[in-house]
Order: sequence, then structure tokens, then C-alpha cells
Amino acid sequence: MSYLIAIEESGSFNAAAEECAVTQSTLSAGIKELEEGLQRPLVIRNRKKAALTPFGAEVAEQARQILDKTDLIVKRSKILETPLSGPLRLGIIPTIAPYLLPDLLPKLANEYPRMELQLYEDITDRLIEKVEKNKIDLALIAFPYDTPNLTQLILYDEPFYAALSEKHDPDKNSIYIKDLEPDQLLLLEDGHCLRDHALAACELQDVVQKKTFSATSLPTLIQMVRHGYGMTLLPEMACSPETLAPGVKLIPFKDKAPPIRQIGLCWKRGDPRIRDFETLASAIK
Repeated sequence: MSYLIAIEESGSFNAAAEECAVTQSTLSAGIKELEEGLQRPLVIRNRKKAALTPFGAEVAEQARQILDKTDLIVKRSKILETPLSGPLRLGIIPTIAPYLLPDLLPKLANEYPRMELQLYEDITDRLIEKVEKNKIDLALIAFPYDTPNLTQLILYDEPFYAALSEKHDPDKNSIYIKDLEPDQLLLLEDGHCLRDHALAACELQDVVQKKTFSATSLPTLIQMVRHGYGMTLLPEMACSPETLAPGVKLIPFKDKAPPIRQIGLCWKRGDPRIRDFETLASAIK
């Protein structure tokens, strides 16, 4: 295609060969191969000049567009040699996203300016399904969670704190798991893995709450606790002064093995971008 364009622009096999830095016989052989492949003549040949047939001119015009796009692909490939360059589709669960992203996003933008981050916030089940169907590249979730077709990379352990209204028990400064009262424990509604992790970490059976409402988000849960509807378990990232409502008291667990959840990434097995995923993991940690 490059040979054909050079002939059109120079009007000569000899000049076109010089421009393409090949011998005239090599250029002629390339044009002949192209004509045989298309089964149509592309060049009108004579001793001194060469011109394209009408179909040859059409091919040359399309060839310019193809070569331009090919050049972009090559340049794009070179850019992507840099870690965390190009598009990255990251899923993240609602009990992590609002607490981690305000610190993480500026860091990523500063250290990896070529990354084109696309965020998808959803509950764990649906994020896992999206990874398996190649709708997103990887997911930041809480473990333990069964992901049989995905690679898991645990980043760190995150402790839970008991949270209750300051008016509930102002003198209480620590607690044991055995002291939790299931009928007073407020949790997120079914479908949120934080509910399952809290129950499992505290070795509790699923709580049948007597309340007529359920919380769909941690901010709502915190407000319910603040107004004395019960107590809950909060992951450490939700316990900063910026996110915790006034009037809510945090109490650490005194157990030798306090309740925790694990924060980690998961992606499809065999994905060749493991270097990028591990680089993202380091940034999160």
C-alpha cells in the first residue's frame, strides 16, 4: 500500500522506490502482488512515467486511511508499554468506593497520567459477573468471597469497630464479640457482602431484625445508629471524622482475633495485564 501511494505521488516507479528506500524491482514485485491479490490492474506503466488506474486511485485513497490507522495502533502500543497506560475498567463495591476513592484517584492521576480509568460501582455479585463476562477488567472487593474463575490478590486486612450512639452507653470503651446482642445489631440489607462478613467475623447466625426498615448504604446505617436504633459494625475506612456522623461512638474489639474483612482485587485468570493489576494493587496499598 505504501508503494502504491508513493507511485501516485511521484508518478514514477524509480522515484517511488527511492522514497520507499527499496529497489525498483522490489517495489514492482510488491505492486504486482497487490494487483494479483485484488485481481485488478492498479498502475498504468510506461517507460518514464506511471499513473494509477481509476480503481488504483480508489485503492490508494483507502490505503492512506488504513496506514494512518495502523500508525495510530503502533503508537498506541508504544504508549501502553508504560505501566497503567490506556483504559482500565475497575469495579468497586459501595462499602469501599466513597471512602477509598477520594485519596486514591488524585494519586493515580498524578503518578499514572496516561491511565484512562473507568469506574463501575456495584455490589459484589454483579461485579464478579461483569469480570467473568469481560465487561470490566478487575474488581476491588472485600474478602472472603468465592471467585472460582478469578485470580484473587489480597491487599490488606481491615478491622471492624462496634458503632453505637454516644447516649447508648457513654462509659463503654471496649467490647468483646460475645457481648454483641444480635437483636440490637443493625446491618446492611441482603446482597451486600459487608453484612455477610460482619456476621461471619463475629461468628453470628444471620440476624432476623425486628426493625421495620433496612439500610442500603453505610451512611444510612450510621444515621440509624446515631439516632439510637441499635448498634452496627463499621469497617475502619468508614470510621474517619469526615465520614462518621457526630454522636456516633466507635468501640474497638478486645478479642485476640478481632473481626476483620480483607480488601483485595480479582481478575480473570490468564489476563495478560497482570503487571498493570499488580501496579494498581501497590497504589491502593
